[in-house]
Amino acid sequence: MVREHLDSSISLAQIEAIITIVDYGSFTAAADILGISQPSLSRRIRALERILGVPVFRAAGRDMVLTEFGRSIVPSGRRALREMAAIGVTASSNRALTSGSLRIAGLPSLVAGIMPEYLGPFHRRHPGIRIEILSVEDHDQLVEALRLNRADLAFGVNQRIPADLTGRSLRDQQFSAVVSQDLNLGSEVKLDADILNSLTLVTLPQGTSIRRITDEVYRNIKAAAPRLITTTQRDALVNLSIATGGITMVPRVLASTAQIFGGQQIPLDLSAARPLGIFYRREEFGNPALEKFVEYM
Repeated sequence: MVREHLDSSISLAQIEAIITIVDYGSFTAAADILGISQPSLSRRIRALERILGVPVFRAAGRDMVLTEFGRSIVPSGRRALREMAAIGVTASSNRALTSGSLRIAGLPSLVAGIMPEYLGPFHRRHPGIRIEILSVEDHDQLVEALRLNRADLAFGVNQRIPADLTGRSLRDQQFSAVVSQDLNLGSEVKLDADILNSLTLVTLPQGTSIRRITDEVYRNIKAAAPRLITTTQRDALVNLSIATGGITMVPRVLASTAQIFGGQQIPLDLSAARPLGIFYRREEFGNPALEKFVEYM
């Protein structure tokens, strides 16, 4: 049972330790993010559990997982950290962004190919802002990262932006097809039904924007892939398509690696593109680093 009168020595560092373990999945990762040793992190948790009189984590095999009580205090812990962060970001604003943090989530291909051109100038001008980048797999996970306060800003496909978030368009991301050079299609080749009907398609599962655009290309050409290889690893699409003698359709930033693996890039029509954008939460006490970053868009 939780003690009726909690010791006043409960610290934000202890609360931050719990939330960081939850967000990053392990004591090892959380200790690295917090910049402390794992034994120091464990001591923080044990000290908090002694104050509360109940365990926050329990052993599950080789892992440590939240107890029922531990899960119940996470929302309150997040609120406490946000309230203290609001004080900090206001102070950092007065210091002209010489300190503070910005957490950015993005789809993997955007983290690699689009985000750097915006993040680079921002960091060069405001090197005191700590940057954390989170890669997620799809649009729904981007929205969830913002709503759970795991990210301040998200790079994604500019579609289905919920009413509680603010969006801003960037530009369209063009796509290319990738095939093996062994197919000898020629440098001026244009995709047609004969090519698409003969090659194994290497692609992502249904529900992803890359798969949606790929399916649209097939429909527009009135073709159907004779065989299908599906993977959840975007970075494997180009290499797999070349190795199997198949075809894939990916953003041009990914297709640009085709030649390294013995492949050929075939530009697709401009209609084969996805609209990119950023989205974020509008809050009464916003993060000055976020507001400044948005100015770079």
